[in-house]
Amino acid sequence: MLALRHLLALLLLWALSYSLAEPQIRVLLDDAATAVTVWVEGGHRGYIDGVARFETTLPLKWPVSVSAGQLWIEGQVIGRTLRLTPLGAAVVALDGQRYRGSLTLIAQGDRLQIINTAGLEDYLRGVVPAEMYPNWPLEALKAQAVAARTYTLASLSPEREYDICATVECQVYRGMDIEHPRTDEAVAATRGLVLTYGGGFARTYYHADSGGFLASSAEVWGARRPYLPARPDVAAHSPHRRWQIRLDPTRIALSLQAQGVDVGRVTALRILALSESGRVQRAEISGERGRAVLSGTMLTALLRSWGLKSTRFVMNGDLLAYGDGWGHGVGMSQHGARSLAAAGRRFDEILAFYFPGTRLQVLP
Repeated sequence: MLALRHLLALLLLWALSYSLAEPQIRVLLDDAATAVTVWVEGGHRGYIDGVARFETTLPLKWPVSVSAGQLWIEGQVIGRTLRLTPLGAAVVALDGQRYRGSLTLIAQGDRLQIINTAGLEDYLRGVVPAEMYPNWPLEALKAQAVAARTYTLASLSPEREYDICATVECQVYRGMDIEHPRTDEAVAATRGLVLTYGGGFARTYYHADSGGFLASSAEVWGARRPYLPARPDVAAHSPHRRWQIRLDPTRIALSLQAQGVDVGRVTALRILALSESGRVQRAEISGERGRAVLSGTMLTALLRSWGLKSTRFVMNGDLLAYGDGWGHGVGMSQHGARSLAAAGRRFDEILAFYFPGTRLQVLP
């Protein structure tokens, strides 16, 4: 408890300097759109191909389309990139969805790459309520805020045009309209706090529900990290803890054909090997025209596309799967964090449980 109080005292002294040097996060919102409408609710500055071209005090609507590697507005080519930076309290909206910070549109052939750049803490205000229910215990929300902040900083990619995506492939981000007072409180209360290991940011993966047993990073992604081991998780009251699904043989056959595997109409799925946490690592698919053995990331992606919530499941021989949990199972179980918080555990204790050996530190 004394250590936590000392850390919080340091946070108060550090807050001003952090605000001046807060990391700016570039979030990929979309990379498949061909036309969008951007609305800036107030004054803003516009940059075309990196050069400041205009500034206005008026709210304006920008209908932007793309063709042959160029951006178009109302029938006129304007260049390859457009960045709109709101001034003062103005905000930017993309097809009705509001975001803090600036918005950049980049022509990539006949598709738009759309990137929202915002300060780290403002960005997290749109992540935490998208990843965890705001009515959950505050200590769980704080743990989620620290995990999301650390995950974000570990994902920074200066060599790319963006750092992180806005979907479940990275972490879900929905901008201003999802912000909530309770998750705002969790972000503010943990401002600048991150988990570190060996002098760098820890890889703070998280998922909905482990199904009762956490997976190691090695079994899921092939990289062993000491603070992401396979081990029993806490009991959690979760709608995902137990589930069952009857697999669709036609759906399976079509997805296999898309991967160059043709076994005909699927008749059975047999589990061949389990990981150290009891997750399926190798499986055999039998069909009317043959068999195929699947493993690794290809198997994981296919299982997800077939509707399974996790790879921790068993088969009954009739394409009926019985499983536990939802997600990859590595790192922090969100439902587990909720259970720990409901039992009186503080956010730092929750993080220490899910990421053993890491250190809770204030950003320099």
